[in-house]
Amino acid sequence: MNKKHFQLPDLCQTTSLLLLILVTELGVLTWELISPGFIWARMGYRSLVIQWMVLLSATALCQMKPILTKLTVTAGWILAFSGSFIISSAVLITGQIVVSGFERMDVWQVTQQVMAIAMITAMVLRYFQLQQHLIVQNKAELNSRLNALQARIKPHFLFNSLNTIAELIATKPEAAEVAVLNLSNLFRANLKETEGLSSIRQEIDLIRGYLGIEQWRLGERLTVHWQLPEPLQDWPVPVLSIQPIVENAIVHGIAVSEVGGELTIKVEQNKTQMTVTVVNTVTSSQVVFTGHGVALENIRHRLAVIYGDQSKLTIDSTGNHYKVILVFPVMGAQ
Repeated sequence: MNKKHFQLPDLCQTTSLLLLILVTELGVLTWELISPGFIWARMGYRSLVIQWMVLLSATALCQMKPILTKLTVTAGWILAFSGSFIISSAVLITGQIVVSGFERMDVWQVTQQVMAIAMITAMVLRYFQLQQHLIVQNKAELNSRLNALQARIKPHFLFNSLNTIAELIATKPEAAEVAVLNLSNLFRANLKETEGLSSIRQEIDLIRGYLGIEQWRLGERLTVHWQLPEPLQDWPVPVLSIQPIVENAIVHGIAVSEVGGELTIKVEQNKTQMTVTVVNTVTSSQVVFTGHGVALENIRHRLAVIYGDQSKLTIDSTGNHYKVILVFPVMGAQ
């Protein structure tokens, strides 16, 4: 049976420290407002002492994080509490000695304040612990949803590819063998992805493999144009977020046309986002049909889970072209 480990938010990040400072100052201000009279000097002293407590404790927890994550929940909590409590108490006592002197220090008042520090430290650590547990739980749920959505797309891709291979077996056995190898390579690459993300280069390679299979079936009826930036920044994208759109363009746009058509795949990148445009031609007499929209709907859900409102999937079917535009915000760009 696996033991649960103690977890805290990453207090090493600048945003986390700024949030701690802001919340601490609000707490000090509230404390001063409910005290008899409003004395700026007293508020400044309280702010200085408490900020030292918070920042030194956060620094200690940040440095101890590699050790804390290896401990059980109980042991990790005790260690984190002990470290924060000792640091805060030391800062409090030092501040009292500097201001009042050791001889004039009120021992009973300091004892009350130390007890208050213990209770506040315990509550804050418990809050951080529950917050991180909620973050981990939400991440696990999101990964589960992504895996479920991705599993619904993979059979769709597999069945269409197998139909193509079945047609090639009777007419072009050697081509069928190559197509099987291409399909095997594509799924081997997909099985390596455990977080639902791959790079744009991997996604392009996956599309090229799929197009290689379809090229055997359609021959000259399929013309593919690639428009890629130079150099191509290898940014992460959801696995199978572009290939199903290319598949729809071929299956429901080009393959159903007697004369075939052209497929254009364009990638544009700037500092904040990446835009992928998939365009296929349609004849004037051809009725645009996008199947049951399962692939597009799944992609929309996956983008919403990963990026929220920062991503877009738009469709433009005007004229003799059917266009799907995907916008990805930059994640992990270097």
